[in-house]
Amino acid sequence: MNVTPPRKKPWKALIVALVVGLIFGVAQAGKPIENWMQIARNKLRSHPASGEIVLVAIDDRSLTEVGAVPWNGSLLADLIRRIDAAGARNIHLDDELRALGSPAQASQLEATLAQSRANILLPSRFSVDPVSGTRTDYRPVDRFARHAQVVNTNLWLEWDDAVWSHPYAVPDGSGTMLSLGSVLGGVNRPAAELFPIDYGIDIQTIPTVSASDILFDRYRSASIADKDIVIARTDTTATRQRVPGFRPVPVILFHIVAAETLRSGIPMNLGWAVPFGVALLVSGVALYTRRRVIAGSVLAVATGGAIAAPILLEAHHIYVQVVPALAVLVAAALIRLTASLKRSYNARGTTNLVTGMPNLQALRQAGSKSGVVIAARINNYAQITMTLPPQHEKELVEQIVGRLEFGATGADIFQADEGIFVWTSRIGIEDGLIQQLEGLQGLFRSPVVVSGRLIDLTVTFGLDPDGSRPLVQRVSSALVAADEAARDGKRWASFNPASVEDADWEMSLLARLDHAIDHGEIWIAYQPKKDCRSGQLIGAEALVRWTHPEKGAIYPDQFIGAAEQGGRIERLTYHVLDQALAGAAAINRRKHRFNVAVNLSVLLLDSKRLVSTVETLLQKHGVDPASLTLEVTETSTLGSAATQIANLERLSAMGIQLSIDDYGTGFSTLEYLRRIPASEIKIDRSFISMLDSSQSDRIMVNSTIQLAHSLGRKVVAEGVESEAILTELKRMHCDIAQGYHVGRPMPFADLLEQLGLAERAA
Repeated sequence: MNVTPPRKKPWKALIVALVVGLIFGVAQAGKPIENWMQIARNKLRSHPASGEIVLVAIDDRSLTEVGAVPWNGSLLADLIRRIDAAGARNIHLDDELRALGSPAQASQLEATLAQSRANILLPSRFSVDPVSGTRTDYRPVDRFARHAQVVNTNLWLEWDDAVWSHPYAVPDGSGTMLSLGSVLGGVNRPAAELFPIDYGIDIQTIPTVSASDILFDRYRSASIADKDIVIARTDTTATRQRVPGFRPVPVILFHIVAAETLRSGIPMNLGWAVPFGVALLVSGVALYTRRRVIAGSVLAVATGGAIAAPILLEAHHIYVQVVPALAVLVAAALIRLTASLKRSYNARGTTNLVTGMPNLQALRQAGSKSGVVIAARINNYAQITMTLPPQHEKELVEQIVGRLEFGATGADIFQADEGIFVWTSRIGIEDGLIQQLEGLQGLFRSPVVVSGRLIDLTVTFGLDPDGSRPLVQRVSSALVAADEAARDGKRWASFNPASVEDADWEMSLLARLDHAIDHGEIWIAYQPKKDCRSGQLIGAEALVRWTHPEKGAIYPDQFIGAAEQGGRIERLTYHVLDQALAGAAAINRRKHRFNVAVNLSVLLLDSKRLVSTVETLLQKHGVDPASLTLEVTETSTLGSAATQIANLERLSAMGIQLSIDDYGTGFSTLEYLRRIPASEIKIDRSFISMLDSSQSDRIMVNSTIQLAHSLGRKVVAEGVESEAILTELKRMHCDIAQGYHVGRPMPFADLLEQLGLAERAA
């Protein structure tokens, strides 16, 4: 089963795409990209000029052969006469006619303009002061203007200092003046509007004739017959501007290309709004479509169309700005891709990578569900997968899930790690849920077949019926119940809500233990030890006790192990030792040689502070080292043997008695006897409790006593519960007895009373 997160409303994504597109459209943020794309399209659409407009260039060769500019009226008149005689339609003289030589030479030019059969065009332009905004017009003088049509020759530079568009006409006093491009292009549109220049026209294909060739009759008259002629400077000192995607060229060429643009058809500039609207519509379709393949295909086709369509449109003189539309499409694609990646990431986070099953994260995302949470644990899952090739684990899980589905009654099953499967059941415990689980147990008695191998599965179930708790906690508690069932050999177990309080207690146990030591909740219970020969109480074992103000007595096995694992055993041991030595000092001041025994964790044997701390506490209470016995559990293993043995030897050299506790229950009894400098061994209660009825226990205890005596060790028997056992120990010549028959663990005041020292201590 694939778990898909709920899909967010796409209208928010569409608004984001809209805003992005408007930024690129209204603010023209994508103008550089638009220009770059236009240049690329121009190169793809490159085609030659019509050839109907010919440039007569006053070039460097002309200046060399004829003379420097400005040319006088006679030269210009001669040039125009020759061109007119060749049959030109229009002749544009791109000169302000300010320096024409002598009056006679100027009059000669005026007469030529008046007599010309071709339509004469003369330039007019204006400039605007960037500071004051004052406009200054530069028009030809009336004596020449009355024989010609005056046209505007201003160029429009954009932010990149390139000429991208050209005016049809410009404001001129009370009316408008047609541009040179409009007149040569044959368009009479007096509106002050700009049209895009078609730079797909190759500037280098514009027909050009050197002015000196015409003056010296080195040209074919047919090359200019019935053509529009533009006479202008192209020499190296002539003013130049940059053509988009091309090098700077003489400014006259912009007017010629603009005219060529109009000759091929009136351009229609749709701007950015139309493609923007289309892109927004397409993006809405893509964002609202649930299928990613369809959405991706729609966006890809639309993006490709936005890039390719202008090439076809410009071939039909239709110009559009596509960057705002592309911005919308790209924004929609990125939003869709981000959402898809997020869903894929969430799917990976909610799916087991090996089996494809939804995991517990998917269950958490599914939210709280009513019903009983059931956790099934395959207890031997790790052993099975350890021997299976990785590619077969999915097959194993499929067979497990196939069986669990019989009891899941259509509920979704979620897989956790290490063979854990969880689902929720709407059937209550009282309504037959247990019978379903019993049936599942029956199914799992049959082995599964994976890759041709028969595999036995052991499964236990944990339940949490408490629907008031959060789902995450209920899953955890069901897993705890499944583990408890496995530990107790049951098929299933139901979580006990009361154990939550115990779990909370255990999680803060170490902090509570520190508080208990600081506030006197830890105290010592003394269990008397009797000399088997004299019958006198010669000592006691100091046993740690914890009385919590709310929970009451806390058993030692509930906190001693935790103290060892949590690094608190050193503080606890020294606290017990301090109290025990204080008690021993109080007794020894009133009675001769009373010994106190304290358990010593094997973890402390590596401590560099052990010997010095024990020595300090002995001196603090004024206790003879011989009155202290430190018991080391025989079942403990010696880690850093050299350090540990060295510490034990130093303690023994001080006169402290060392005892091997729980003797006979470990795995290295003889090794301990050989290596530890102990003065006594303490036979575990498991061998003493059946001493009066078990022949094997009697043989073992008796042989141990004889072995210890032969090695010079005393023997303490713990767990003496009856007079018969005590009598048997005496017969075996055991040295010391300890147990309920001798005395139960008791507070210090009760010990004083049993020793007959209560009155003197009062």
